[in-house]
Amino acid sequence: MIPAWKMVPPASSIAARIALLVLITGALPLMGDDDAIASKSPPDAVKAAVADPQEGEPYEELDNLFRLAQPYLRNLNPYQPSYFLFGLPLSDSKFQLSFKYRFFNPTAPLARKHPWVGGFHFGYTQTSFWDLGSDSKPFEDTSYKPEFFYLSRKIPWLSRSHDGFFIQAGVHHESNGQGGDASRSTNNLYFAPVFVFYNPGSRVGLAVSPKIKYMFDNSAISNPNLEDYRGIFELSVMVGKAEGAVLNSNIRTAKAGTSFEANLTYPLSESWFKSAQIYLHAQYVNALAENLLDYRERREAFRLGISFIR
Repeated sequence: MIPAWKMVPPASSIAARIALLVLITGALPLMGDDDAIASKSPPDAVKAAVADPQEGEPYEELDNLFRLAQPYLRNLNPYQPSYFLFGLPLSDSKFQLSFKYRFFNPTAPLARKHPWVGGFHFGYTQTSFWDLGSDSKPFEDTSYKPEFFYLSRKIPWLSRSHDGFFIQAGVHHESNGQGGDASRSTNNLYFAPVFVFYNPGSRVGLAVSPKIKYMFDNSAISNPNLEDYRGIFELSVMVGKAEGAVLNSNIRTAKAGTSFEANLTYPLSESWFKSAQIYLHAQYVNALAENLLDYRERREAFRLGISFIR
């Protein structure tokens, strides 16, 4: 059997060295549900700043007033990483935004009586490829990805309380929102177990998640053979320290070849910018079908920028 990394076509020497550096130096945090692992309590000053104002107290920030009319905000959480990355060259720039919404909060009466209903979510991710190297700065392609999924609570599988096992399954739609010859769309059902290992002393964690997909309703005209380039299996591995460097890698296998992506992030607050609440983000990609428009083409890219959610 040929190892997966040997199936990726040779990269340029510079990009290959960068990718190797990303793989060797990275380390990453945990995947899991919101209830998986308790985080440290924020300082009292932070809690006071974001708490809803009490009756008779002044509204120091507009967000305080806004939250009074948004009792369901606690159901809204980050989902996939959100970032803005400059490509090298600039024509390969990319950004992504993502969120998920839980339909039944665990503190609501129904979820307290039947905790399993708290796993139903709506997710949305938007990924845009931006040609910043051209005079008009056009968007090369954008993928709109709504989905409905179920994410289980922690399922005990080892005696250690800080390790965990989760299951996510759902239906996912992806479209680039274009018409005519540029139109692309696909749908898939997926099943993804998530294995989490965590050391609370060192705050180092590892998460491994294989995903199996069943693709259906690919556009019969514009992308009938997308499955040959995207594949039906992928493996995500995350490793790192909670407040330190985090490495997230993903491998997809398909009939046309193997695709690979690695993301290394590091909080700027841990380095020169003590008050910055963002991450330095480096991404290396050597993949087929990174976007839908040119799904038959293999793209190799190195990108550098910032992320807000990693």
